[in-house]
Amino acid sequence: MSTLLRRHPVLTTSDLDEARTSVGETFCPHGLTVTDRRGALSLVHNAASVGSIGINYLRYGEEVRITPGTFGSFYLVQIPLSGRARVRVGDTEVVSDRRFASLPSPTLPVDMVWSADCEQLLVHIPRDAVQSAADTDEPVVFHPLVDLAAPTVASWMRLVRYACDEVDSDSGLLHSPLAARHFEQVVIGGLLAAQPNSSAHGPRPDETVVTSRAVRHALALIEEHPEKSWRVADLAAEAGVSARTLQASFHRERGTTPLEELRRVRLNRAHHDLVAGGPGAESVTEVAARWGFFHLGRFSQAYRAEFGESPSRTLAS
Repeated sequence: MSTLLRRHPVLTTSDLDEARTSVGETFCPHGLTVTDRRGALSLVHNAASVGSIGINYLRYGEEVRITPGTFGSFYLVQIPLSGRARVRVGDTEVVSDRRFASLPSPTLPVDMVWSADCEQLLVHIPRDAVQSAADTDEPVVFHPLVDLAAPTVASWMRLVRYACDEVDSDSGLLHSPLAARHFEQVVIGGLLAAQPNSSAHGPRPDETVVTSRAVRHALALIEEHPEKSWRVADLAAEAGVSARTLQASFHRERGTTPLEELRRVRLNRAHHDLVAGGPGAESVTEVAARWGFFHLGRFSQAYRAEFGESPSRTLAS
């Protein structure tokens, strides 16, 4: 995974106390512990801003537990670029990965565990800016699970990616204070419109699809054990629903099927292995076979469609 916001470094360190202090200055004071006493921290923090909105890239390089209590003065959309995080927001626990972001609200206590390979894009939004946009003096509470495949959320994410590209350019439009101020309003208004929340401006229930428990369970199984020869019936049995129900739920909520999702995860694992391998390591055929792709031509075609280059080119780079 390419490190975002390279032109805006804040800190690179292996010192736990330095990491805790620096990240706390950007966000809020918090507890930070490495879960494995033998683990070695390898923090990278880059950050830029558009108006009052902060855009951060953060990784710790080791499994860590983060305990900030309540955020108080800000919202934080946490978007995993790799790895996963378990995020407890109040009484709700969110398992966050490349399919689901998390969104703690300022008034609810937060307790998080980031995996060792977790890299996140963090969008920091002031609480008063959200309340102003929502035209309320009351705290706005968002649903903490953000389905990145939902159409309105995917549209909002395009704004975030645009902001990342702009802040890394020499003379992008968002370097203009006027443009940045208006863009900030679009980002906040878009989040209120896209993600279920307690304000009068949140999406109506018929405009959103909250990912069902069965789909979340099946996705977790696929992510955790993509090497297994899953059938739809197997996933459905684990999720406690019929195969027909699971198929219909995937189609309705994610526009795909369980086996298409399994294929996508396996392609990503193969891509990771090829990137890590390099010349002289395992062959493309060996990596493909490990992840269940036994027809090399079809694997290469699917790989190129997903990653824009052939698997042999990835391995050689």
